[in-house]
Order: sequence, then structure tokens, then C-alpha cells
Amino acid sequence: MKFARIAWVTAALAASFVARVAEAQEELAGRADPNAHATVGMAEFGVGLLSLPNASVCGSSTRSECSKGDNSVALSAWPLFRWGHFATGAGVMLGLTSSTDAPRNDPPDVPRDHTRRYFAVEITGRYYVPITGGFEGWVGITSGLGVVNDTFQSQQGLTDQALIGQRGITLLTQGYTLGLGFGLDAPIAANWLIGGRARIADWFLPGTSQTDPFEDTASLRGVVTTVDISLTIAYRSRLLF
Repeated sequence: MKFARIAWVTAALAASFVARVAEAQEELAGRADPNAHATVGMAEFGVGLLSLPNASVCGSSTRSECSKGDNSVALSAWPLFRWGHFATGAGVMLGLTSSTDAPRNDPPDVPRDHTRRYFAVEITGRYYVPITGGFEGWVGITSGLGVVNDTFQSQQGLTDQALIGQRGITLLTQGYTLGLGFGLDAPIAANWLIGGRARIADWFLPGTSQTDPFEDTASLRGVVTTVDISLTIAYRSRLLF
């Protein structure tokens, strides 16, 4: 009987302790995220690396000479609307550089430079998961339009000869994108967050490349896998609606 009474008292104390802990966690959660049940607007900016690890970068119609892979410094901006754990929005990404030069057919008397840039306009949906200490993780999908810009431009400057037209030719390759991303955010002030983001996406480009008068072609075609890793900073604010 004595042991039964001790067990009953212990169980009652344990139940009371668990209830108090749960109540405290709910209170802390409410204090940590006052916008949990409000509409929140966010503006997220990122800088990082856009990598095309397995892309075949070609520049001639015969495609006999190709380089493997490419890397680009990338900037991005994402305006988002968040309701509780869910967020949706749209954004743009600019790949400003290229580490791999596409082979090209330069005539002996017309030396040229080649530059390649990346551009994407996409929509996104995210699901946020609170972790601890204000940290939040998220997973999301993206889809939209991807553009590869190949510019072949003459190295020769202005001369005493009259030339008509531009010094370069631009080939634009457009396709749609589909990607999966995840990230981690941490608060640094009342309305500011810093974090990191990683995303893998496929760019579905046309299978036939555009060609210029020198028989150069757009450097990428077909399905191209991209990996985007960025550091981010975001500003969030509670909206009136």
C-alpha cells in the first residue's frame, strides 16, 4: 500500500511537471514568433555560386569541341508572402560570370570575345519548420523561365572604316526550370534574418541550338542540372491583411 501511494504521488507530480513544461513551451513559442498567425511580407536577397557541374559547354555547330561544367557568381532577390508555416512568392536570379569559355570559330582577321550570362524568373512555394532558438528551416520548390545569354563580340574597336550594325552577336536560349531547395534562417534583429540556401534544379533548354553567321552555336542545350548555393539576408514585416 505504501509503495502504491508513493507511485501515485510520483505519477501525479510527473503529470503536473509535464503540463507545466508544455504550458511554458507554448508561452515561449508565442513570444518567439508573434507573427505565427499573421500575414508576413519578406524580401530576401542572396549572393552565392551557381554551378553547372555536368554541363557540356559547346560553341560550334559540329560540337566536336566542348568544355565540361561552368560556375558563375549569382545574385538573387525573392519577395515572399508567408502565412504560418507556408510561404509563396517569386524571384529573379542573375548569373554574372562564367568560368568556362565556349569554343568558337574565329576567322583569322576577326578575333572575338565570348561571354555567357544566366537569368531566371521563377515562382516558389516553401514550408517552414521551427527548430530552436529562433532558427527556422525550410524546404521548397521552384519553377519558371531560365535564359542563357551567349554573346560573341569582336575585339576590334572603332576604325576609320564605316561599319553597320553591332560589334557582337547575342544568342538567347530559353527554357523552363524545375527545382528543389532548402535553407536555414536565423534572426539577427526584430525584422532581419540571415541564412543560407541550397537548391538543385533542372533547366529544360531546346535540343537544337541557335547558330550565328560564323557557325557559332548557343553553348548549352537539352537538360542542364544547376546547383545554387547562397548566403541570404531578409527583411520581414507584418502586413495589415
